[in-house]
Amino acid sequence: INLILSTQAPETLLERWTTVRDNTNVIIQSLQKQFRLPSNTYAIAIDDSKIQRKLLGKFFGFLSIPEKQCTIMGDGSAEILGFEDFVVDFMADHKEDYVLMVVDENLDTVDATTNDSIFVSGSQCVDNIRKRLPTELEKRMLAMVRSANDSTTDILVYQQRAHGFLPKAPLRREKVNETIAPIWMKRFPASDFVDSAAFDSTDKTISAHQSDDLGATPFDIAQKLVDIEGLFKKEVHISDMRLINDQLHELKGDLLCVTESGASIISSLGMINLMLLGHSMGQRTNPDAVLTKWHNLRDHIYDVINSMENSNEGASPLHRKKSLLSRMMTS
Repeated sequence: INLILSTQAPETLLERWTTVRDNTNVIIQSLQKQFRLPSNTYAIAIDDSKIQRKLLGKFFGFLSIPEKQCTIMGDGSAEILGFEDFVVDFMADHKEDYVLMVVDENLDTVDATTNDSIFVSGSQCVDNIRKRLPTELEKRMLAMVRSANDSTTDILVYQQRAHGFLPKAPLRREKVNETIAPIWMKRFPASDFVDSAAFDSTDKTISAHQSDDLGATPFDIAQKLVDIEGLFKKEVHISDMRLINDQLHELKGDLLCVTESGASIISSLGMINLMLLGHSMGQRTNPDAVLTKWHNLRDHIYDVINSMENSNEGASPLHRKKSLLSRMMTS
């Protein structure tokens, strides 16, 4: 930097600046890789998707947060509707600890009494929680909204209500620390929180997750397809199309987290968006047309995930088409 300050020639100035910039980036990346959360960090997450709840557990594991310090919710209306109260009480019981909270934006559930569909905005939950907490407790929380909806407008809303945004996308284990570190250090600067982070060159990530990436598997997606197929067989698309759309939203988020994504996954997302479009515009849907679109989407996704699963197995096309479907139906 001193050399830059004493430089006159523009060409030399640019060259030296480039060197300083690159060296600084190397230092930052190294610190992010060595970043560790303090041992008194607790994790809370909520998602209405079983697949996403499993991925969130792995996410916290990659950050070396012990399983006993992790709470993952979203399985049913009681957990979703009681989430705000739970977090407020939890923060009151952990006044000297740090809390990392990851909240799904689209929380869909069914009222256990009336059987009506209920939508809860995760970011609004975060906003409500932050307003209910005393300042000294709120400042010890890092609340992140996680969503498949990542338009500029959406992200702006999330950032107004929470402290940050996480997209639903595959993430390699070694990138998790690098993703969280800058957000964490901004929220908990060392000047205000002496114990907010540590830097360690040794790898202490939980061994059970050493070789994994954070992403949905073909088997996860196949299970989701079977679940949705069960709703169509019960003719839920006739009696409660909202529930079908809720499940399609979940499927979309799960597909975005498939580790081996590509053009075929993108086309599947497009097919889901077309199914959701009419409902979002308030149009009446023809049940037979919806069923046909679902069959086309289901078969397309099965072809994609079976191809992914068997790409290295040398399986025949017929086996690739039926393997996962047969296994899921008989499990």
